[in-house]
Amino acid sequence: MNPVFLAATTEIANKTNMLSIAAKGGFLMIVLLLISFLGLIIIIERLLKFRNAQKDEEEFRQEIYGYLNNRQYEKAIQVCETRKNSPFAVVLGKAVESIDKNISELKEIIEAAIKKEIHQLERNLGTVATFAAIAPLIGFLGTVTGMVKVFMKIGGTGGGVDISLLANGIWEALITTIGGLTVGIIMILFYNYLVGKLEDLAQQLEENSNEFIFSFRRIKDEN
Repeated sequence: MNPVFLAATTEIANKTNMLSIAAKGGFLMIVLLLISFLGLIIIIERLLKFRNAQKDEEEFRQEIYGYLNNRQYEKAIQVCETRKNSPFAVVLGKAVESIDKNISELKEIIEAAIKKEIHQLERNLGTVATFAAIAPLIGFLGTVTGMVKVFMKIGGTGGGVDISLLANGIWEALITTIGGLTVGIIMILFYNYLVGKLEDLAQQLEENSNEFIFSFRRIKDEN
């Protein structure tokens, strides 16, 4: 028999076997599957959001500061408006629109814009944290309810214990614990990673905004 075909057949059989085992976990395994699916969507969406937030940032900053140095404020605002996915571009656009304000007013406007953008970056991260917390609990709940069913069956037999019935019931009940812990571990790992990326973005946003304020002061002094 072709070794490649044999390997592919074995892999398919293993996957089918794993799915059939997972299906024995019952309704709560479906809940865990739904949680993992929704969590994965949020994680991918946030990763793309963070990636776009840092895309071509240095080139963008040089372009904007070139317009600012030449007093082309309207052009700078237009360029910022074309980069809606960049928190720094949004904050900088708000700042340039208020460039006629004094330093204290400009700082307040920038701080408010930064808070709003950070809040947008944090969107749905709480949901990932919730999934990480409740997935193991759902797994334990499935195990407890499964064990209750096992002992109910044993009680229905009049006290006679069938070892095979007991063993099968226990391992089927433990499947949800395995599923819950697996989903929970994956979610908490990605959550911590996303929080780290968020903190880096927030720090960069603060530093870039401070740089803009410094440039603003220089422009004001030259005037």
